[in-house]
Amino acid sequence: MREYKPRRKSIICLTAAAAVCAALTTGCYNNGSSAYWEDTLPSAETESSRPTAVYLTEETEDSSDPIIIPTSESTKRTAYSEPDPELATTVSSERSADTDSEASTVSGVPNVPISEFTSTTPVNLATQTSASSSFSFSAATSASAATASSDSTGSSSVSSSSTASETTGFLDTETSTVGTPSASDLNRPYSYRFLDEKHKFVYDQIISTAEKYGSTINFSADNSVTSDEYCDIYQIIYDDEPSLFYIDKKMQYAVNSSTKQLANAKLFYKYNNSVIEKMQGEIDAEVNSILGMVTANMTDYDKVKLFHDVLASTVEYDENAANCRDIYGVFVDKKAICGGFSKAFSYLCSKVGIETVTVTGDADGTPHMWNKVKIDGKWYNIDITYAVSNSADTSYVRYDYFCVTDKMLTASRTVYEQSYKYPEANSDDCNYFVKNNLVAESWTEARILLRDGLIECAKDKTSPVQVKCADKDIYDEAVFNLFDSSSKQALDIYDEAYEDAKNKYNTSVVNFSYDATSLVIKLFPEYY
Repeated sequence: MREYKPRRKSIICLTAAAAVCAALTTGCYNNGSSAYWEDTLPSAETESSRPTAVYLTEETEDSSDPIIIPTSESTKRTAYSEPDPELATTVSSERSADTDSEASTVSGVPNVPISEFTSTTPVNLATQTSASSSFSFSAATSASAATASSDSTGSSSVSSSSTASETTGFLDTETSTVGTPSASDLNRPYSYRFLDEKHKFVYDQIISTAEKYGSTINFSADNSVTSDEYCDIYQIIYDDEPSLFYIDKKMQYAVNSSTKQLANAKLFYKYNNSVIEKMQGEIDAEVNSILGMVTANMTDYDKVKLFHDVLASTVEYDENAANCRDIYGVFVDKKAICGGFSKAFSYLCSKVGIETVTVTGDADGTPHMWNKVKIDGKWYNIDITYAVSNSADTSYVRYDYFCVTDKMLTASRTVYEQSYKYPEANSDDCNYFVKNNLVAESWTEARILLRDGLIECAKDKTSPVQVKCADKDIYDEAVFNLFDSSSKQALDIYDEAYEDAKNKYNTSVVNFSYDATSLVIKLFPEYY
């Protein structure tokens, strides 16, 4: 009896900047029972660790060095505490006892598979049935940022789609970037160029102080910086400046009680100077090793794919790792969650002059972070966390979310509201499957591509064989024809490719997976 071994789907919600990581595990059942592939997600990250400010009053005794308060003005100390997850993955915050601001969330969070899915139980083909935080500036600041965006881009667009059985979200996008970025802009994250001059000044002050491991930043009355603005800008830096892996989530600042403006702020660090320098040296060694793989004839696409593949194949998803949210965890510990993967990818791209954006939002209704990357003038979504698929038995790099459009993600993701618009991603030119001619425009073409893919993979005993369907109708037809008990054509494809396969594989068992979000079908041949 020939049997299929589908991969079983398991979805676990993610919180607090957690990410999605799928791990393949094989399990074999003897005595006639089916074997199966299981696709699992890690347990949720629940630690509340968004950047926080310390509550301070005049009567508070603080063990840390005191903030210097200008004596010429009457002042009081104030701050807020954020109980939200790290990495700006939530959209509401409690500013103070007398101010309660909440940014609106994107409505209609969809319920769509995060991981690849075939069947919920091991199935024998003969009896198988069909299986089918962001920051939010104060009102004045938000208005200023919105005006700048509108003046620069002219308009914004919202992509959405829906079916009778799906709840569909949308992505906030802009039709173009804000003009041509300057050299200084490229040294800063995408979000930086949307700041006005005052906020850039604050941003630069924090950066220059942090790079020198400084403690206190003093602000004059002329700066007119509010505590809300400072906290928002610190959040941007915490999320979007991967090189500052050592800054603490704790903040401390002083506000003038008369003017309500910021008097000064204090920075905190996770490690002392010598430890930071040692860690940076370790990061540099690993990063230089990866950059050493870049050759003079590589295109930006080649470099992006290189960084994607290296991170996905060498770093393990682990929400319990000590440095899982920063680049040290990725490059040195080789363990990370979505925030770490996203920051590390941006860090590498910045070294070779490729522009990226870190995106915070929901995947299947739970917090997640991924990237947008600019290749040859066009923006694409890319998710390193979703590329990770390794276990003790099987390892491969997923390309389901390599350079995909906003339209594809509308079925499974929403993005958190920001004071600026993310760049629109509407091109398929650099999509992995498009680049490699692995998109089937019909069921017949899907069949041919899978057969030829088996022959090609058998040359080096690689896996999986994978094909992307051009639309949902083709995908549904292909899944039915390949795996439904009434057709079982995957077995026929195995037989057809067998004679021309350099290395032979088991033709009596078909391991497979398929994903209705990415429309990708995979076959995993078992080589002898």
